[in-house]
Amino acid sequence: MLKGDIDSGATGEKVPHYDPGMAQLGTCDEAAGTPPSPERIALARETEAATPATREAADPHGRRAWVLPAFVAFVAAAALVIVGALWLGLPG
Repeated sequence: MLKGDIDSGATGEKVPHYDPGMAQLGTCDEAAGTPPSPERIALARETEAATPATREAADPHGRRAWVLPAFVAFVAAAALVIVGALWLGLPG
């Protein structure tokens, strides 16, 4: 359930999306012969749960959705200025 909370974005650690590369939580403990107790799992879920403010702050596409388009526009404008300066500056 904790992995599901992390994948859904409920813990505020990542974008809500399934992470196929992440090992199931507790895999190392189980391999060592000491699986986590239900109390330990409940404590982990409780301490990992993020507040709505934390989840909102961790959202990369929230109120900052303008950053990537602005960056792309800046790079394109810089490229146009450089190409224009080279084109106008070359002797013809």
